[in-house]
Amino acid sequence: MSFTSRLAIGTFAIFSLASQLAVAKTQTGDSGVEKELRFQEGDESGNEIKALKTELLVTSSEKKALAQLLRLEQKYAGSRMEPEILFRLAELYMRRARSERFFEVHRGDRQIMSFAPEEVKGASESNEIRKAIAYYDRITGQFPHFRMMDVVEFNTGYAYQQLGQDQAAEAHFRRLITDHGSSNLVPDSYLAVGEINFKAHRYQVALENFKAISKFPQSRVYPYGLYKAAWCYYDLQDATSGMTQLEEVIRFGARVAANNWDSKLDLRKEALADLALFYSDVKSPDGAVDYFIQHSEGIDSSIYLMKLVAIYKRHGKLTEVETVLKQILVKMPESDAVPSVHEELVWNYDRTKRPTAAVAQLVEFDNYCSTHQPPVAKKLKKGEQPPRSECITKISETSKKLATKWHATWKKFGEPTSAGDLAMSSEKAYRLYFKTADAHDVEKPTVRYAFAELMFSRGQFREASEIYAGVEGDKKAGLPVDPKVLQDSHYAAALSLEKAVGDKWSDEDEQKFAALADRYLAQHPQGTFVLELQFKRAYIAYEKGRYDEAAPIFKKIGWAHYPASEPLNEKVAKAQDLYLDILNIKKDFKGIKEAAKELLAIYAGGNRTEQIGKIYREAYFSEIQQLEEQGDAESAIEAYKKFALENSKSELAPKAWWNASQLQFRIGDATGGANTCYQMHKLFPNSTKGKDCLTKAATTFEAMARLDLAAKVLLNLAEVDVDQQNHWREVAADFFALSGAKDRAISMYMKLASTAKGDVQLALYEKSAALAKTSGDQATLLTIEGYYSSQNIEPQASRLFVEQAEQAFEKGDMTRAFNTAKRIISRDTLPKELLARARFVQARVLEDEYRKQSVKARVSSVGFVLAIKTEKLEKAQKAFQSAIHYADPNISVKALSRLGDCYLDFASTVRNMTFIATLSTDDQKSFRAEIEQMAVPMEEKGVESINQALETAKKFQLRNGEIAELQIAVNKLNMKNSPMTGIIKVAGPQIYLPAFELTKRTSQRDPASLTEKEIKQ
Repeated sequence: MSFTSRLAIGTFAIFSLASQLAVAKTQTGDSGVEKELRFQEGDESGNEIKALKTELLVTSSEKKALAQLLRLEQKYAGSRMEPEILFRLAELYMRRARSERFFEVHRGDRQIMSFAPEEVKGASESNEIRKAIAYYDRITGQFPHFRMMDVVEFNTGYAYQQLGQDQAAEAHFRRLITDHGSSNLVPDSYLAVGEINFKAHRYQVALENFKAISKFPQSRVYPYGLYKAAWCYYDLQDATSGMTQLEEVIRFGARVAANNWDSKLDLRKEALADLALFYSDVKSPDGAVDYFIQHSEGIDSSIYLMKLVAIYKRHGKLTEVETVLKQILVKMPESDAVPSVHEELVWNYDRTKRPTAAVAQLVEFDNYCSTHQPPVAKKLKKGEQPPRSECITKISETSKKLATKWHATWKKFGEPTSAGDLAMSSEKAYRLYFKTADAHDVEKPTVRYAFAELMFSRGQFREASEIYAGVEGDKKAGLPVDPKVLQDSHYAAALSLEKAVGDKWSDEDEQKFAALADRYLAQHPQGTFVLELQFKRAYIAYEKGRYDEAAPIFKKIGWAHYPASEPLNEKVAKAQDLYLDILNIKKDFKGIKEAAKELLAIYAGGNRTEQIGKIYREAYFSEIQQLEEQGDAESAIEAYKKFALENSKSELAPKAWWNASQLQFRIGDATGGANTCYQMHKLFPNSTKGKDCLTKAATTFEAMARLDLAAKVLLNLAEVDVDQQNHWREVAADFFALSGAKDRAISMYMKLASTAKGDVQLALYEKSAALAKTSGDQATLLTIEGYYSSQNIEPQASRLFVEQAEQAFEKGDMTRAFNTAKRIISRDTLPKELLARARFVQARVLEDEYRKQSVKARVSSVGFVLAIKTEKLEKAQKAFQSAIHYADPNISVKALSRLGDCYLDFASTVRNMTFIATLSTDDQKSFRAEIEQMAVPMEEKGVESINQALETAKKFQLRNGEIAELQIAVNKLNMKNSPMTGIIKVAGPQIYLPAFELTKRTSQRDPASLTEKEIKQ
């Protein structure tokens, strides 16, 4: 709407309202309606009521004016005054439409509804406008030559616009342009038509109407036409032409300012603001600063450059943003917008993921703020700080936001880009914040804590400790600090110092830590980290060797304050361990044992019980070792055994039992030591010392000639020393054999032989056979013989046959003896010794037959009897000679000796023959002479054979008594006296074992018979 039309519409209404207000003022006295209805700043609710009262007052005045005009309409109907009155009525209804709109807008306001319910409920802006249009239409229809017809057309168009009926409105505006070309409202009508078409997006039509205004440079809407034409060009995708139009608006505005025209006609600021948008579409950012400086003479161009920056930013053109901002800093260094430019440039670097550049810009920003402090308006008092500049506030807030943002990103993603170091940039930003921060910034403690967290995360522990400690300073400065942040900062300050120091605590650092820990403990006695700080203080003392100082703290942490009902804390467990370690350092094993025992009563089950139990046992063991070191062997032995039996599942138990056995050996209690070692196998069969202990026991029992005990120990040793188990079992069998337990020895030999191979197997069978022969165990011998035979093992099989033949002969079973020996004779591959023995058995059998052959006979049968006797002698002779032929020294000597005896026996037998019938004396003489001729040669052969046997025995140096026996026989035959009247048979010595007295520590029973229960008792 044009200024002229607005003026025309409002004249009468304002006049009427003024008159009513004057009446009201007169009626209300000196206080005045104006004072009552004046708005109060900040009182929104009260101001609403005042606005309502104003509208009610206006409405009341309007109603009175309307009633008066309606009476005038009736009074002056048909007169020259009628169109004037109709015009005033139309204007009044348009004014009433404004009041009705107020009530409509506040229809939902309960407060206003309560003041004027009828007015609010019945309000209708559109009804009042239609009434106005009706009066305008009456004027147009009844009074076409009304003097203000151009205003009627314009106001009618405006009314239709208010109703949203743009087509009807445009018709009235165009009629005014056509029918009233000289009217001052023509430019306003062009503007209205242009607005209607612009609103409908008919930009070309709108542009034509806006450009038409250029024909009226003196019109008040002239700059508006130019301005709106620029927007038409823009929406028609011709931003360049639009910029030209806006440049013209700027130039016109400059003339307005220069000529002091109505400032409302100066649209330069609006044009410059819109130029930013147009410029962003068609111009390069490189020339932006120069362009806006050129076209904003007398106006601060930085405002519009920042608007251009905002447009670039909104469209994601961050490179263009950077270009413009940098140019502003270069070409407009004294502009008031420089702080904002710095700030925006910092954020632009952040948006482009360049934290390093951003923080560098922050530094420049800080330098600028430092050198552009505003002058102080008043003289400062001592200690008073100058007021903070907006520049410093910006750098403080920006650095704070970026520091925390980069820090959060770094914590979450690490270094997500290669454009800069987020952590380092965050650190620098934090430092700038604390350099520029307002002393009263309530966020300072939280930001300080975050900064400390960053430094801690980056390993800058010492500085982190100082920053954490600074939170306490913020609290003392009166800043609000979250209790959790305060507590965490107190602990983190101590923890950071601990991290910075590591393992090397200087006295100075220890004092600092103590102060920090004491502050935490004092301010947060129930705090989460009380335990950790108490522990660390004790641990530092422990590390520095101040055990007397550390021990009671560790004891308090580990025992007094944390009973079993609480979950086991790592520090509690560590405190317990260190307290025990201090006792260990002091060699206070008794103290360790008692402390561990207390803990075992606290913790029932779980890994901790197992750990403490182990410590308890180690201390117990070490305490016994102390007894041993002090020379109290008797007590140590008893204690070791007690420990082993009480803690049989411990890995130290077998070691304790071993130590007890070794101590017994050391003090001379060999029997006790051996028994202890033997018992060790039963108690601790898996001990690594079991083998050594059993070996020692076996050796000891062997030395004591207790081969039966040694054998039993060796059987246990065989179970432990698996690789040598057969060897130990064989030795055990040997000991059983030697101790008289032949049957058990044979059984063991045979069992071992069943799995043995080669020579070992044969040796075992030989031992079995030897024992079986001496014990008469024919079953075993048959088994061995069967095995030898089935496996064709020689000469063992044949030796058994020979031995069986010899045994059969000794038992008088001559037939079995002869036949058994016969099986061997044919085997030429056998050793000569076996063949000689077998032939010798046969010779003895034949000798026996010879000797049993009687020579008693009648005279008539003497020849026959002697022939038989001689035949049997020859058979025996051949057999003995055959045995001698094998050249075995022993058999040869025996065969020669036996053969000589046969010869001598034959001579003696023949000489002493008796006859059944008695011969005459002459016949007997004659017979004896013949017998003598037969006996003498035999006797000579006998002597010769025995001499030959003696020489052979001497030649082979036989040491079994043969030489002595033969020498006596020879001497006797030669009629010589011999000092030896006979052979004295000396039996082998019996084994007498030493009787060892059993000590009080050794059971009187055989240790092998003791049970584990009896050992423990």
